[in-house]
Amino acid sequence: MSDYFTEQSESDAVTTYRLVGRAFEGRTAAGVDTLIADSAEYGRLLFLDGELQSASADEPIYHESLVHPVMAGVETGDAPIRVLVVGGGEGATVREVLRWPNVAIDWVDYDQDLVNLCREHLRWAPAVYNHDHVRYIPGDIQVVLPTLGSYHVIILDLPDPDGDTGYLYSEEFWTSMREHLRGDGRLVTHCGPVRPFRGIGGGFQRVGAALGGNGLAGFYTVGIPSFQGDWGFWMMTKDGSDPFWFLYNRTTPLWLPQGLQVVDRLQLKAWANPTKRWVLAMNGLM
Repeated sequence: MSDYFTEQSESDAVTTYRLVGRAFEGRTAAGVDTLIADSAEYGRLLFLDGELQSASADEPIYHESLVHPVMAGVETGDAPIRVLVVGGGEGATVREVLRWPNVAIDWVDYDQDLVNLCREHLRWAPAVYNHDHVRYIPGDIQVVLPTLGSYHVIILDLPDPDGDTGYLYSEEFWTSMREHLRGDGRLVTHCGPVRPFRGIGGGFQRVGAALGGNGLAGFYTVGIPSFQGDWGFWMMTKDGSDPFWFLYNRTTPLWLPQGLQVVDRLQLKAWANPTKRWVLAMNGLM
């Protein structure tokens, strides 16, 4: 008998997934309903509170797109690149940051149960948990952040910015994030499902209002098959400059880690120049 799971999502692309097995189903100590299951089409799937977070077949598309554009713009000379990762319980965001040399990572995720479940059942990032360059902090970012220093890069891998997210994505949240960026610092966040027409996505609009004061600067998208459409990301610099400036004005040649499946110089240049339809969509919103 077939096993089906219908996603509970605010996206227009709510999907029913055909499962071939369930590895874990339960609630974490932080109160998050968690399902880790297998699909013939997308491999191992992670659902949190009924919404798909990752699939083994295409999680590198999401995690590479989130991490490498913001990392590529950092120039610290011989100094370590200080990186703060917020969320990302699968460990894959930290995995991608570790592709870069000379990094020092603080990883804050309040749901240690989920981190342990992902370590056991997903196994997408086995090297991150005991890595010398990673400090995992199990805590609420609102409580933890005042105890931390400043960073060259902040990467937000959090629940979608739609609905009532409390402190996350609030004005106070963005103010605190900026305060913990160095003067030449950079921040990136995903902003959920996006479409270049009416109904573009509440998360996109919410993040755009907070970070998009310079039009579409720093906004980019990528298609993720298991997410049934395009996913949005937004990158910003602390000084308000174009986050993709590094493609055109560098003191050193652009370097990217080897073995990436999605991100290369051509993809970065495409992301830096949104199509006319996205420009028109943004003008309609703002």
